[in-house]
Amino acid sequence: MSIRTAYTLAEARRMLKIWKDCEEALATGRVKEYVIGTRRLTMIDMADIEKQIQRYANIIEALSGAARTTKVARAVPRDL
Repeated sequence: MSIRTAYTLAEARRMLKIWKDCEEALATGRVKEYVIGTRRLTMIDMADIEKQIQRYANIIEALSGAARTTKVARAVPRDL
């Protein structure tokens, strides 16, 4: 079973870089406002940025094959 996403690996890596740049810019106080594409973010909460960074990191991990996307369960039948 594979993960379905609207992003290619290259797109996800590019978006991750954008969000990391956003985090750096806000953390260092260089800007109070940041623009990503057509969205204008003003004083965004760092928790929201971290959530987006984690989202794209997960997408990259799944697309690169580093993540295990299926779960395996074992059962031991017992006669009671």
